Amino acid sequence: MKSNNKGFSLVEMIIVIAVIAILAGASVTFFGHVRYANTQKTVESIDSAIDKLQSNAMSKSNNSYLYIYKLSDGYYMKTVDTYYDTFATSVFDTNGTKIADKQTEIYIDSETGTLVDGTNFVCIRYKKSGVFDDKTNASKLVIKGNGTYTIALVKETGKHPVLEG
Repeated sequence: MKSNNKGFSLVEMIIVIAVIAILAGASVTFFGHVRYANTQKTVESIDSAIDKLQSNAMSKSNNSYLYIYKLSDGYYMKTVDTYYDTFATSVFDTNGTKIADKQTEIYIDSETGTLVDGTNFVCIRYKKSGVFDDKTNASKLVIKGNGTYTIALVKETGKHPVLEG
């Protein structure tokens, strides 16, 4: 006698669903870690740019401005030699260094403070002495992604410690 073994059993279906559920759970966890790493990378990029800006200000006669701004596809930063007090679309463009995607949020001074968006931006400048210039428009930056980080801009000393949480 020949038996008809076409199709699959209920046990096989349950096993396939369980494997799919395990893979889906692992991928969600993986992407959470990727977003966390992206937030850390954003903070490290900003911190490094501030270090470089301070070093250049103390060693050169010209003094540059570091701008952090948002466009439709994410956050950028750019160092230029001119001060802008309003959002200059001719300068704040995609030619800057992209530091974060649009899921990240950067605030000026607090988590509920001014959001860096298409009109608000961060301007940072050092004096030759290594302390922040009066043109610096923030006392801290709050970067929110998968995790929250704060870069405190201590005007009196020029230091900019990074705080997590």
